Amino acid sequence: MLKKIFCAAVVLATLYCAAVLLLVDSAAAQDVWVCNDGKQDYYVQTESFVNRTQYRDNRQFTVDVSIVRGSGAERKNYSFRENDGLIYCNIDGGEDIFVTRGTTEDKIWLFGLEFLGINYEVSNR
Repeated sequence: MLKKIFCAAVVLATLYCAAVLLLVDSAAAQDVWVCNDGKQDYYVQTESFVNRTQYRDNRQFTVDVSIVRGSGAERKNYSFRENDGLIYCNIDGGEDIFVTRGTTEDKIWLFGLEFLGINYEVSNR
């Protein structure tokens, strides 16, 4: 009887370990280079993405970005939101800035849309 209980416990422990290994996200977190503005490189920390989108025409997310200049680096939190087709960004909780095409913020925004799978076209008709 004790042998059956022990065998059942071993089987259950094995199944539990296998399930944990299969269900755990195997994608490793990584810093992905997004752009260089001529002075510094910008790396998005993919593990820090938080998708805050609630409605299709109101995409929002936050992400940590490492900014590397020479031998130094700093980390900043970028928060993006879309309102009626206009994109706004604030850095480390500062004042919102309007994101224009081709800027560093625009490149981070576009990367985030692709990475999070929210890169659909929004129409304001």
